[in-house]
Amino acid sequence: MSLRDTVKATIIDMARRRGYDLTPEWKLANRPLVRHLKALFECYRVDCVFDVGGNRGQYHDMIREDVGFPGPIVTFEPVRRYASVLAARATRDPHWEICGYALGQTPGFAEIHVTRSPGLNSFLVPRHDVVEGFWSRDSVLGKEVVEIRTLDTVFPELEARLGFQHPYLKLDTQGFDLQVLQGGLEAFRSVVGYQTEASIRAIYEGMPDYLDTIRFGNERGFALSGMFPVTLDGAMRLVEFDCVFVNSERR
Repeated sequence: MSLRDTVKATIIDMARRRGYDLTPEWKLANRPLVRHLKALFECYRVDCVFDVGGNRGQYHDMIREDVGFPGPIVTFEPVRRYASVLAARATRDPHWEICGYALGQTPGFAEIHVTRSPGLNSFLVPRHDVVEGFWSRDSVLGKEVVEIRTLDTVFPELEARLGFQHPYLKLDTQGFDLQVLQGGLEAFRSVVGYQTEASIRAIYEGMPDYLDTIRFGNERGFALSGMFPVTLDGAMRLVEFDCVFVNSERR
C-alpha cells in the first residue's frame, strides 16, 4: 500500500471511529440507495446478487465497496467490449462471475444498439422526441448481434453450483427489464428482492412506463421498498428512477 493509500485509510478509519462517514462527492447521489440496500441485504440475508446489465461493473463496485456485500455476484453483459473488460476485472475478485450474454423472454440472438454512453446500450430504438437533448445524432455507434438466454434456463445451474438461498436481482437493461423477468418467472419466485429502472418519460421506443413496472411486481407478490431518482432533464423533471422491491413471501 502506498503512503497516499495509507494516509487515506487512516483518515477514513479515524472518521468512522467518531461516527462520521467520508463519502466522495461523486458517490453522494447513490448514498440513499446504498443505505437502503445495506438494510435490505441484512434484513433478507442476501447471499448472491444477479447483476443483469453489467456494463463496466459499476454496480459490482457499489455492492462490494459501498454496500459491503462479500458474497457471489453474477454479472450478465452481452456487449463484447464490456464483457471482455469485466472478465479481466473479475480475475481480481474470486466471487465475481461474468456471463457474456443477455437475458430475455426467449432464447436466441438479436441486435443490440451500442451507444456512445456505455450505460445506454439497448435492444430498443432510442427516441429523440421525448427528452430534449438526451440523445445526440451520433449517440448510437452501431449494432451488435448478441446471444439471449432466459433467467429460468440459467438460474438452476447457478443455484446448484453457488448454493445460494436468498438471491437479489438487479436489472438495468434500458427498457428490456420486463422482458428479462418474463423469461424468468419461475426463478423470479425465488429472489428475495429486486431492483429495476422505471420510466417516467420513454427514451426508447416501446419501453414500459413506471406504472407497468410497478404493477408487474405487485401482481407477483412483490412490495415496493424504495424509489431512487436516476435521470432528470435540464428542467429537473424526472425521466427515470430505480424501484427496489421485496418478496413478501420470502421474509
